Amino acid sequence: VTPFLPAVVVATARGSNDCSRGACYPPSGDLLLGRAQQLRASSTCGLTGSEVYCTPYQQRRMKCCPCDSRNPNGQLAHTVQEVLATSGPDRWWQSKKDVNPVTLQVDLNNLFQLHNLALNFKGPRPSNFVIERSLDNGSTWKPALYLATDCQKAFPGVQTTEPLRLDEPHCFTLPPTGSDPYKDQMVQFNPLRQYTYVSAPNSEKVEKLSGLTGLRVRMTGLGGVPRLPGRSLSQFFAIKEMRMMGSCMCHGHANRCLPDSTAQEGMQSVLQVNPRCDCQHNTAGMNCERCDDLFNDLPWRPAEEGNTHTCQRCECNGHARRCHFDLATYEASGRRSGGVCEDCMHHTTGPKCDRCAPGYQPNPRSQMDRPDACIRCPCSTEGTVENGQCDTASSCQCKVNVEGPRCDRCKRGYFGLSTVNPLGCSKCSCSSEGSVSDACDPVTGQCLCRPNFHGPNCDVCSNGYWKPFLSDRCEPCKCDPTGSYSNTCDQVTGQCHCRPHFGGRTCTECPDNMFGDPPSRCQPCQCDLEGTLAEGCNKQTGACLCRPGVTGSRCTSCSRGHCDSFPLCESCPSCFFTLDSQRQNLSLILKSITTRFPTTPDSSNVNFGLRILALENRLKLLRESISFPPSIARQVDDALTQLDKLRNQLKKINDGLSPLIQTPGLDSELDKLQVLLERLEGVYKAKSSSVENTLGPNDCQSGAFSAIRQAHKKSSEAAGKVNASEQTLIESADVRENALDLLQQVQPANTRALNKLNQVMSSQPDLTPVAKQVCGSVRSEPCTPLLCEGNDLCPPEGAPLCKTAEKCVGAGPLSKRTDADVKNVKSKLDRLAKKITDAAEKLLETQETTNQVRQSAAKLSKKMRQTRDRVENDLEETRGIVKDLKDFLSDPSSNLTHIQVVSEWILATNLSLSPATLKKKLEELNNLTANLPDSLSVLNDAAPQLDAAKKLLEDAQKTRDRALDIEDNVDTRVSGLDLLDKSLSDIEDKVQNSTGLTDGLKTLLLQIKDQLSPAERNLDDATTLMKPMTVQLGQLKDLLENVRQKAQGARDSSEAAEREAVA
Repeated sequence: VTPFLPAVVVATARGSNDCSRGACYPPSGDLLLGRAQQLRASSTCGLTGSEVYCTPYQQRRMKCCPCDSRNPNGQLAHTVQEVLATSGPDRWWQSKKDVNPVTLQVDLNNLFQLHNLALNFKGPRPSNFVIERSLDNGSTWKPALYLATDCQKAFPGVQTTEPLRLDEPHCFTLPPTGSDPYKDQMVQFNPLRQYTYVSAPNSEKVEKLSGLTGLRVRMTGLGGVPRLPGRSLSQFFAIKEMRMMGSCMCHGHANRCLPDSTAQEGMQSVLQVNPRCDCQHNTAGMNCERCDDLFNDLPWRPAEEGNTHTCQRCECNGHARRCHFDLATYEASGRRSGGVCEDCMHHTTGPKCDRCAPGYQPNPRSQMDRPDACIRCPCSTEGTVENGQCDTASSCQCKVNVEGPRCDRCKRGYFGLSTVNPLGCSKCSCSSEGSVSDACDPVTGQCLCRPNFHGPNCDVCSNGYWKPFLSDRCEPCKCDPTGSYSNTCDQVTGQCHCRPHFGGRTCTECPDNMFGDPPSRCQPCQCDLEGTLAEGCNKQTGACLCRPGVTGSRCTSCSRGHCDSFPLCESCPSCFFTLDSQRQNLSLILKSITTRFPTTPDSSNVNFGLRILALENRLKLLRESISFPPSIARQVDDALTQLDKLRNQLKKINDGLSPLIQTPGLDSELDKLQVLLERLEGVYKAKSSSVENTLGPNDCQSGAFSAIRQAHKKSSEAAGKVNASEQTLIESADVRENALDLLQQVQPANTRALNKLNQVMSSQPDLTPVAKQVCGSVRSEPCTPLLCEGNDLCPPEGAPLCKTAEKCVGAGPLSKRTDADVKNVKSKLDRLAKKITDAAEKLLETQETTNQVRQSAAKLSKKMRQTRDRVENDLEETRGIVKDLKDFLSDPSSNLTHIQVVSEWILATNLSLSPATLKKKLEELNNLTANLPDSLSVLNDAAPQLDAAKKLLEDAQKTRDRALDIEDNVDTRVSGLDLLDKSLSDIEDKVQNSTGLTDGLKTLLLQIKDQLSPAERNLDDATTLMKPMTVQLGQLKDLLENVRQKAQGARDSSEAAEREAVA
């Protein structure tokens, strides 16, 4: 192998195996071994048939060999699996001739870390190719390195210099192949070495450059071959061996790879590199790509040199097995802690399981990091402010609209206890008209309705009733049984559902736009539909009912005061009514004047018409312009009266009557009128000028004149409406007369039917049987609605209730007895709840006492072991000192002076404890030890008893819950009261048994606790007594050692003197 690529030929990457100091990496291996089936090529020779390839042989000769890969195990096969290092010699992969480009691809299916890639090409080597990697299992590919003999020509635009950033791939120039292009060529690729000059930590380079889920070698240029005479040489791609050295990708958190437990059986044995990391630093996952379940207090990060970035444990107080990292929490804590605990256990909640869950409260006898940190609250979760939380006194804080000791019921006038309602219950919405009171059912919200009302809020009339506008009662629909489908009508209009050929509100008339006698004698209205009301015409007479502003017998034209725009008939502007009123007044005046004109014999020479017309116009102008004083107004009226008379006479003349004799003095009368008009005209001009000079546009008197005009206009409009209503009044009178006639026809039959009904009701129905079922009546005589003599139909108010053992007849007495039973049961349940609470508290106290006794026993046992060990050590040391003392005294070489010193010290020593006292104290300890109760046995016996007490208490609570269920359904399950009473008895027995067990166990534990205290004091006394003896023994030991050293020194001195004497 010729290392012609020194820039990329590197050794296999070696990672640190010590994960405690920083990033660590597993050892390297061949990723291809065991993954032969995951290697494929886009072109392979001989797959469809034998192919012949010619290559150079010796000098200027060639040899041609076949390729037949139809049998992969044959000697002539060159499949892609032959590139593996285990294929043996003389095996290689080869593509088809002249096929370009060709791709060699490896699918790893997991994330791995590539250390080194070695490609041994079996000539001719490609002139250019690209090494690519994928991080998404082959969905996308990214070039890792370009290689070419001429980079600028093969890959224009790709830089050829060493990269300065990690995201800059470059092209490496391949060295020439020499004179023999068919000679094997080795190319090696290391993903990190080419970025040597990039300033970045090695761990960062590993993260960004060496990870891959697949690798692809894309060969894009066939290598050049020499030209020989005759047959030309073949061009193809061939690789003799391919090695992918790498390991499982662990992001610096593991130093070895493990088999994948999810892989097929048998696959792990052939893999040289397994995909799963043996994660360290509290990480987890196939590639250690995340923190372990309970170690997410800090964000996950890859390990670095000198920094493991170990995942930190979440603080869940021992109540959770997993947590997750929350960025918002992390930032809010100043980037110190971001762990949020999941699935908190032991009735806890909160990001750190540091609060009791709704319905539970802190255990005053425990701590937050213990399993019994929270105990159940008696408060209702739905009705309390803090979702079932209670304060230290176990009192419940009810929501605004909730009441009760447990906050478990709505206040009067409220319903629907709910957790999501911040007020607890919603206010009843009872209708003030349709309900008896403002209170409703506390569960369903149903209001108590008055007769003929129904609905949750009692705001809807019952079937067969409707509520007229501005009425506070529901009236009967009174739908005609013949003309309607049923007695149900519209709740707002009261309109019944009529059958064909019937109409009217109660279906007793003809349909709209028809009149007559239903159903067979109804005929269409002869009216214009655009000009009439919805009903068309009068149901009896057929007279058309015109819309406002429309008139005519068939309602086909606009009435006076409305524009001629049928069928719109819009109202005329206000000026019309003013002018029309003035015109009517003048017409009346002229009419009165014309009647006063005398007859004339000959009017051919007198033009009375023109004079009268001129006078009339001038008077009209005066009346329209100003208001006259009373005196002038009378004169004007007189003048108008005379003009009216003149007009009448003139009309007679114009009608062609015989010549009339001129009335004497007529000219003089007209002249007088002329003079009067001229004088009035002068007064008018003076008044008009005065008004114009004294009244400005903003003058208050001008406003008064305007107000007068407006009032006159409104008065005229009102007069018009009154005139228009005349026809309606006439029609109303007709309707009234028809109604009276109809009443005279129908009333006698109704009277007879009522009398007959009274007779029937005096004899039936008999209400006595029904009264027995309803109110438990004891009456035997018949009782009808109109005749009920003798005893009361029902027992009087205040009659005694049915007793429990007696048979109760009647729904009323039964309900009263049931109500009394319910109250009794409720009282029992309240007492039982208190007993259960007391029993639970006693059980907690017993558990606490058990823990204290266990701790005291353990402490005493430890102290006894320590005291025993200390005594044994002291005894052993004492024995050694005594032995040394004996040896010293019995040694003939011992100096008498030294013996005397030791003896005097022993005699002078005053032992603080006599043998008798020590013996007595030891006997007391032995007796105390013998009489101590077997605390371990007692505690072991106490555990089943505590469990039994807990079980009894749980059974009592379950039974109580079943009792509450029966209590909730007592209105519909009266028979359940017996079961409820029996359940209460069972509960009391279980609570009593639990209390008895708890009390007995607590008494025994207190006795043990009282006996342990003296034993502990005696041990302390024995230790205190032993301390002076220990000190004295130590002094004696030091004295013997000192004497022995002096004796040895004296012995050495004597021996030295003896040697000198001999010498």
